[in-house]
Amino acid sequence: AVVASDLTMEVEIGFGRGDFLLDRAARFPERIFVGYETKTKATRLMLDRVDQRELSHVWLSDDDCRFNMPLLIPDSRVSAFHILFPDPWWKPQHMVKRLFSPPFVDLLAEKLCSGGLLFFKSDVREYGELVRYLIQQQGQFLPDDESLASRIGSYAPTHREHWCERNNRSVYAYYFERR
Repeated sequence: AVVASDLTMEVEIGFGRGDFLLDRAARFPERIFVGYETKTKATRLMLDRVDQRELSHVWLSDDDCRFNMPLLIPDSRVSAFHILFPDPWWKPQHMVKRLFSPPFVDLLAEKLCSGGLLFFKSDVREYGELVRYLIQQQGQFLPDDESLASRIGSYAPTHREHWCERNNRSVYAYYFERR
C-alpha cells in the first residue's frame, strides 16, 4: 500500500481543483501525496489530471478525511498537512460541516510526525484566528511561525488564492510545527 511506504508523505485536505497538489507532486516525485476532497466531481476531475501527468505517487479520496485518515494513515506518518481555504461555515446550522474543531486538531497531531508542518491559509481573518487558537490549545504544536514558509517554498496558488488576488482580498497564512 502507498501509505506503508517509507517515502515522505504530504496530505492536502480540500484540494478543490488540485492546482496546489499537482504542482507539489510534480516538484517532489520522491514523495507520496494524499489528497482529500469531499466533492466527488472535483475528485473525478483531479483523477484525470493525475493520470494525464502520470503521477503514480498521488492518491486521492472523496471520503471525509476525519473518518478516512484514522483508518488509512498510521500515526506520526505525515510530514506536512496543507489545508488551504477551507469553507468557514459561519451559519450555526452549518457548524457541523466546519473542518476545524478540537477533535480534528487532535487527529492532525496524531498523524503528523514530530517536526512535521501544518500549513493553513484562509481569506477569512476570523477563521484563521480561530484555527490558530484551536491549534495552540491542543498543545502538540509550536506557535504559528511565518519563517516555516521556507519549508513550503514556491508553489502554484489555489483557485481561491487567485480569486483573492484579483479581488484585492487579504490572505492569511499560518505555519505550525508539530512538537
